[in-house]
Amino acid sequence: MAVYVSAVVTAREGRGEELGRELAAVVAEVRREAGCLRYDLHRADDGVRFLFYEIWESPAHLEAHARSAHLAAMRAATADLVAGPSDVVLWEALDVAK
Repeated sequence: MAVYVSAVVTAREGRGEELGRELAAVVAEVRREAGCLRYDLHRADDGVRFLFYEIWESPAHLEAHARSAHLAAMRAATADLVAGPSDVVLWEALDVAK
């Protein structure tokens, strides 16, 4: 069963550009992870909020992603750039085409 994830990361005041660069730096590596079906980064028009939209093949693949070394490195690199914890939501697809 696919797992859909949205994760919103907010920059500290004046740190949006720098945070955006750090977040973007991990995208290519994450896309190469086993089970990654989609991993996209978006920036809000306010320049301080960033959205990761992710689709993972299974919960196990998402768990492996959460434990990956490159994600840990990104968290360390952005610790002083973020305004607080990320807002992460797991989503379930609804079959509405019946």
